[in-house]
Amino acid sequence: MPDSISTQVKQVLVDILDLDLGPGDIADHVSLYSTTVSLDSLTLLRIITELERTFSCEIDDEAVMTSELVDVGSLVDLVRSQLALAGVVPDPAGR
Repeated sequence: MPDSISTQVKQVLVDILDLDLGPGDIADHVSLYSTTVSLDSLTLLRIITELERTFSCEIDDEAVMTSELVDVGSLVDLVRSQLALAGVVPDPAGR
């Protein structure tokens, strides 16, 4: 069963970074700073803004600054934790 949050986060990465990949092609262990993703601070801001829009929640700036965002999985975990704090409960069926 696909993880909806993970897939949506990866789709935002694909869209913002204009990657020639699908969300399913991006493994959680891929470094955000690898040649595949090539994240920089400005792009991170764009991604966070789009994730807030996608999930209709606010992602706390301090949480972003204190998170160890090293790979795609850590970004997914940040979003998941912010959704939990906001009381957003994802559909267990993955939709």
